Amino acid sequence: MPMQAVHRRSRVASPRAAALPSGLALSLLLSAAAPAQAGKATPMETVLGPLPATWVGQIPGASGPIRWHVDLAPDGTFQLRQTYLNRAPDQNFDDIGRWQLEPGGGRLVLRGGREAPVFLQPILGGSALRKLSLEGQPIPSRLNDRLTRLGQPAPIDPRLQLLGQFRYLADAPSLQLCATGRTLPVAMEGDYLALERAYLLNRAAGEPRLVNVEGLITNRPSMEESQGMVRTVVPVRFVSLQSDAQPCPGTTEMPLRGTDWQLHRLEDGQDPAPPAAAARPVQLRLDPDSDRVSGSGGCNRLMGGFELDGRKLRFLPLASTRMACPEPLMTFERRFFSAVELVRGWRIEGGDLMLLDADDRVLLRFVAVAPPAAGGGS
Repeated sequence: MPMQAVHRRSRVASPRAAALPSGLALSLLLSAAAPAQAGKATPMETVLGPLPATWVGQIPGASGPIRWHVDLAPDGTFQLRQTYLNRAPDQNFDDIGRWQLEPGGGRLVLRGGREAPVFLQPILGGSALRKLSLEGQPIPSRLNDRLTRLGQPAPIDPRLQLLGQFRYLADAPSLQLCATGRTLPVAMEGDYLALERAYLLNRAAGEPRLVNVEGLITNRPSMEESQGMVRTVVPVRFVSLQSDAQPCPGTTEMPLRGTDWQLHRLEDGQDPAPPAAAARPVQLRLDPDSDRVSGSGGCNRLMGGFELDGRKLRFLPLASTRMACPEPLMTFERRFFSAVELVRGWRIEGGDLMLLDADDRVLLRFVAVAPPAAGGGS
């Protein structure tokens, strides 16, 4: 089947491409994708308001009032602090993890270090969050159940037990947190020397090792002066380091290369799921033995190249077949190809693949649908 090169949106389509029937050339599909209107809120912003943001409130608890503090970041991570007003300060609870807004502007779900998720209901366009029960239902009480949005974000500096993939490379220690998937620099203070000593004795040679530390997440000056202050892990107390490469607990991490990744969500503020009438699954597969990628947008097959450097990833101009499919599949495929153009990074979290833009915001979420080929690289 004939193939058509995918052009960057900044380029002008060639006369030959312009003459193709509507909906056939992938370059036309991309150029037809309407840009978001300036100032128009996405569905997520309509429900939660602009992010980052902070909500606080005092909610009754079984042992007395609890002051809740919730920070939400646009990359899908949260910070939570519960201050028990009738207990000693060391009984307070900090947590970090991933948040998700259920489809249709439903419940806000926080999944962190505790066994059960925390359920909150956004109300009044995100000006407040209503605390729900452990089962995610409204609490039948006349007592306060709301957290109020602050005028400006006021993020906490959480101090808690942290699991993550530590690596020391070129005098730049870093920790990829299991709870959030974010990679943060590690400050050379606190109990850092014990952490580094255990890592060097392990002869990891720049490879990640799963570590357990009591840590503080706070702001520290970046090693690059142009970046100013950045979120950093301070290892207050080193606990342990695994002697061999292991994934975060509860995850079976598939390799980036050689795995068939099927799209789960398209994070562009519109309908995130592929249409049910898709001719084939929306997938990507990065070849384990070459810098080639193949896949499908749901209607048309695609192929091309990619550049991979550590956690950096970008796709070279791709080619596609020229099939025409019914709407809304063609509209979804245009959105998918536009998002693929913007990919600049990746991470695997809980077995799922996240493709990121230049600001580390999630563009596309994939699930693994097939194991890697025998002998495939990671």
